[in-house]
Parts: sequence; structure tokens; C-alpha cells
Amino acid sequence: MKVSRQALAVAAFGLTGVSGAWAVQETTANESETVLLSADTVTRDDENSPVTAEGNVRAFFGEQTLVADRLTYDPTTDVVIAEGHVSIFDGDGQSYFADSVELTGDLKDGVAANFSALIGKQTRLAGSSVVRRSSGNNDLNNAVFTGCSVCREDGSKKTPTWAVKALRVTQDTEDETIRFRNATIEVLGVPVLYTPYFEFPDPSAKRKSGFLTPSIGNSTRAGFEAEIPYYWAISDYQDFTFSPRVMTELGTLVKGEYRVQRHNGGAVVQAGIIDPLSGYSVRNGRPTENPDDWPTGPRWHVFSAGYREFRDHWRGEYDVNLVSDKGYLRTYDIQPQGELRETIDIVQPDRLENRLSFSRRTNNSFTDISTFMFQSLRFNEDNDYFADAMPRIRHEQRMPVPVIGGDVQVEGNLLYLNRPEGLDTMRAVAKAGYEKRYTTQNGHRLRGFAEMRADIYRYSDVSQGIEACNVEDRDYDVCRLNLPREGEDDTFETTRLLPTAGVEWTYPLAKFTEKATFIIEPKVQAVFSPDRDYTDDIINEDSGFFQFDTITLFDPSKSSGLDLWEDGQRLNVGVTASALYTNGLEVSGTIGQQFRAEDSTTFDDDVGLGERSSDLVGDVSVKVGNRFQLDNKIRLDKADGTLRRNETNARTRIGPVSGALTYLRVESPEFSAEGRRDEFMSAALSYQLTDKWTVGGNWRENLESGTTVNQSLLLQYRDDCTIFSLAYRFDNTTGDGFNENRSLTFNVDILGF
Repeated sequence: MKVSRQALAVAAFGLTGVSGAWAVQETTANESETVLLSADTVTRDDENSPVTAEGNVRAFFGEQTLVADRLTYDPTTDVVIAEGHVSIFDGDGQSYFADSVELTGDLKDGVAANFSALIGKQTRLAGSSVVRRSSGNNDLNNAVFTGCSVCREDGSKKTPTWAVKALRVTQDTEDETIRFRNATIEVLGVPVLYTPYFEFPDPSAKRKSGFLTPSIGNSTRAGFEAEIPYYWAISDYQDFTFSPRVMTELGTLVKGEYRVQRHNGGAVVQAGIIDPLSGYSVRNGRPTENPDDWPTGPRWHVFSAGYREFRDHWRGEYDVNLVSDKGYLRTYDIQPQGELRETIDIVQPDRLENRLSFSRRTNNSFTDISTFMFQSLRFNEDNDYFADAMPRIRHEQRMPVPVIGGDVQVEGNLLYLNRPEGLDTMRAVAKAGYEKRYTTQNGHRLRGFAEMRADIYRYSDVSQGIEACNVEDRDYDVCRLNLPREGEDDTFETTRLLPTAGVEWTYPLAKFTEKATFIIEPKVQAVFSPDRDYTDDIINEDSGFFQFDTITLFDPSKSSGLDLWEDGQRLNVGVTASALYTNGLEVSGTIGQQFRAEDSTTFDDDVGLGERSSDLVGDVSVKVGNRFQLDNKIRLDKADGTLRRNETNARTRIGPVSGALTYLRVESPEFSAEGRRDEFMSAALSYQLTDKWTVGGNWRENLESGTTVNQSLLLQYRDDCTIFSLAYRFDNTTGDGFNENRSLTFNVDILGF
């Protein structure tokens, strides 16, 4: 009997034990035990004889698909024999290949010759022969396992970067594990390690417990160190990574990371603990030879962040960042890892912040209830004088005005700052603001705004001062002069009423040519407030650090918080221009200045504000496609044009070279006579030697003192399956008993898992 493909689009043969029956376009009652077969030709002598399919054979059983040049099915033995370019595709995404296979009728059990499998995205497993079990497990003999490509682009064979060869390999699909017996690990074809047995997760597994790639290194502070992480997949929504770090000079740091992610929230906790007496004797990070100064307890750290979604748009968030002592992070070179690296900035350890907040955001309102606690890492600062916000409550509501148009915004703010050994502050702020925008037919844009604000402050324990007055190298009596009423009143209350009104005008102009688009936009903002200086009654605790630049030029009140308030009548003037060329070149810039009716004593001298005319601020940006970008901000002295502040950021990528340059220079007027300034430069450069080798480095220099802050060099090899990294790092951060530190680390990352 012979049936052509034109007559047989799909043929089915039922497999029910030994009593199988085959007919054109016929299926059994149980569809899950049906094999659908298609081929160029299918032949059969009689009902009890084998079925033979030849030419582009396709057999479908459930989620499995078999492809071969020739297939024979014997219903009396319920055996399928496939030959010639055999491929089996599972529903889980795995693919198997062989020269020939012998399978049961349901394609689940069998043996194969010259077997290979593609597991996950790019991992390969091959053997001279394989036995396939009904459980889905595969037992291979004389097997090779690698995550690297084994063929070049032209199809020729190549030696993989790494491979594992074993006499026997078991791929346990149920346990999602690959087990090796009598295995040798090869790097570039050279055997480097033998082991009688080891196992690791199947690359196709989404989550599987097992050891991760180790990291080794050496530094002048920690000595030789090694870290071998172990990953524990607790469940589908949580895991734990245990990564002890052994250091010959400092002992063993036991640390790990716990992660949990549910539909309505998640959390990450990174923590570590060490017994300092197990290694190099230290006290708060300071080397000491006196045993009486040795710490009496363990040293530890906790970094954690998480959130939880609640009903009615409420969201809870927390950040917890604590260490046992001020020198801990620097001693053991501890930094947040993974997703916490972006949320916690302790590259230069200074202060740690802890926060718990509940917030609610809608289309026209925002509510936030938060607590803040801080831990200083500076040795000359006393944490008992640091303020904790317990709590800070804010609510903002925006409402449209139906008759005259525009929006009214109402805001309330309540803050209590508590210091265990210092000044305590309670502040309540209520304000209401109105804003309306209008554009004329000629393109003039107008914005009117007004705000009324009322503040109430209550201070207690003023004589104890704040953190700035209680450092080891500062005269308290001099610092007290900057406190409210010079620190003479220990407890008092003060109120203030702060009205502000203003109008803003802009007029964007554009010109279009075949090669470029030019835009210029002048902007003038007039702001009116009473001439009243509150610096003798209010201590500035939330606006101590802010910059006068083109970003804050058109802020009606340029302070970053509520304690500092900009008074008087002033005019903020600036112009922005940009040019966009069709060849990818983009140039833009802004320049501006403030003019006042009267001088103001609200701002410090080094800010550049307060006098009849402010310092001149500007910025420029140049971009050439994706190859180069330069951003520069400057502040020039109003009197003689002296450069008071300069920030430059440049990035480039041309062919195999990529780099970045950052320059910062800050010069205060009171320091100019002595020539004192803060001046730093950071540079990074990377050069791709080949398609696999890259060399790069970073460098940061204190130009004022002429010292190198830190350096790093990196040599990296990367291909389709592996990353080898050799990194050198020099840290010249000294003081507080710390010496410079040099380290050399080696890391291996295996890709494709």
C-alpha cells in the first residue's frame, strides 16, 4: 500500500498497547495518545505490517515533534525507528539531534546514536549514545557539555572556550539537574580539573539551586580572598544567595542576599557579619596593636529595600542601611550589590539613610507619611546630634478653577526633627498657590503665579546645638552664632507669613532650513516677595546644599527645601538657543542672571546670589549622533568674570574606543585670596582590542592637592559563553587610621544560564 503526500496530508496511527490500528485521517478516542504523521510517501503492506514513512517525515505526539528522513513504526512491538538527520523538539523548548533513534510509539523511551541536545538558549550536550527514559531523563555515554559555540561562521569546527567531558552524564529533566561522573573540565581544549562527580542546574531551568561562579583576589588590606556563592531557589517568588568571603588578613565575612517578589510587593535584604578577632585586629577600621582596644562584638552590615502595594492607591516603601561602626564599610570594602547599588550611594562612605514611608498618589493629589533616620560614617561626627525625621507628613492637592481657569494647589507639611543629644525642631507649613498659562496668537507665552504660605516653628534644646556644631575639629561657640537667636534662647517659637507673586514671559522663535533647525527662546520672570530676612529666627536644615545654575534660575524660590526662603523683588532673565542639523549635530545652550531691587542676606556668599546682580550662570551641550556628547555648566563671578564653578561631562564612542571625562571646579569668594578651591577630574577609557578582548581603566585626581584618589584597570575577555575579568584597583582614601589599598581580583562569569 502506497499513499502519496497529495493524498495523505496528515495520517494518524493510534497507539493503544499492541492493538494499534492505522487508517488515513483516523484518530483514536484518546487524543493525548495520538501520533500525527506526515511524509512525502507512506507505505504499508497490510494492517499488521510496519508503517514506513520516507521524505520530510514529521511525527507529532502531544507537545513533541520528531523530524527525520525515514521513519518505521511496527505496531506489533510499538517501536519507532527514525533515521537520517533526526531531530526531536520538546514542548519545554529543548531540541535533540541524532543520526538514528529507536523509540517507543509515544516517542518517550528509546536509544539514540551520535546524540546532541540544545538546552536553553545556547547550551549544548552531546554523546556517542543516549538512553531516553519515559521520565524524560537522558543518560549519555562519552558526553561533552558546553555553553559555547562549536562552529565558526563558515561552518568549520572550533574548540569551545570551556567544556566538560564525562564518561557518563545524566540530564534529569524532573529535578532540572545535569549530573557528571568521571568528568574533566577543559579550557580552550586543555584539561584543567578532574572530578569523579559534580552537578549543576539544567540551563533550561528558570530557577535552580546550585553554586555560582567564584571570585578570587588579593589586596594589601584583606590579603588573599575568595568568594564562592551558593544560590538557593526557595520558591517561585523568593531566593537566597549565600556568599561567604574568606580573607587571610581579615577573617571570614559571612554574608548573603535574600530576595522576594510577589504580585503586590517585594524586598531585597543584603547582610553580613564577621568576627574581627578572627583576622587582622581592628577597631572601627583603625589598625591597633593594643588588645585592650580590640572590639568586643561582631561587625556587621544590613542593606535592604522593599515595597508593598495597598488598596486605594497606597504604597509602602522602606530603605534600611545600617553598619556596626563607622569604619566597617571601608575596612572590608563593602558595597551594595545588584539592584540595591542604584538606590544606596555609599561609593564614598559618608552617611547612611534609613526611610519608611507610606504614600498615595492620584491624578490630582499626593500624600506622603515618612520617617528618616541617619547614620554618619565620619569619625569626627557624633551620631547623637544627627536629626531623625519622626515623622514628616506631606499632602498636596491640585484643583482646577472653573471660572477664570488655571489651577490652585494646596499643600500641608508637618515635620518633627529629633536629636537624642541636640536641638529638636517641629515645623508646620501650609500654603496655597495659583497658576495660569496663556499663549497669544503671536506665540508669546505668559504664566502668572501666586502663593501664600504660613510657617510655624518650635525649637527646644537649642543650646545643645546640631551635628555641625559638635564635630571634633570645630569650635562650638563659633558655630552657635549660626543657630537661631545665636543659641541664647533654649526654647522658643516663631511664625512667618510668606507671600509670593510673579509673572513669566517666553517667546520661542524658530527658523527652518534644508540642513538645520534653529530655535531661540528668551525668558523673563519677575517675582515679588516682601523684603524680610528670617535667618536669625529659622535654622536652615533642609536647604544647606543647593546650586545656583540654569536649572534653578527660574525657580521662584531657589532653595531646595522650606527652611530657606528667597525674599525681595527680583528679575530672572535668560535665553536658550539650540541648533539641530540633519547630519546629527546638535548644539544647545542657556545663559542667565538674576537682578534684585535690594540686596538680600538670605544666601551664603559662595552661592552667587543675594546682591543686586547675581553671578552669571550658563550651560552648553554638544551632541554628535551617538558618537560624542559634551555637557558643561558654569558660574562666573558678576564682578570680574572669575570662574566660580565649572562642571564638565564628556562622553564619546568612536569605533573600538569609548571614554568619559568629568571635571569639577568650585571656588568660593572667601577662598579666592588664598587660591583655595575644590577641583577634581575623573576619566574613564575603554579600548576593544579585538571582538573578544577589551582593556579599560578609570582614574580620579584631586587637582588641588595633586593626589590620585583612586585608579582601576580592567582586562576582559568575552565571547558567546564566558567572561574572564582581571581587575586592578588602587584606593588612596587615607585618614582615620586607613592606609592606601591595592587589590587585584579575577572573576569568571559563565553566560547562557
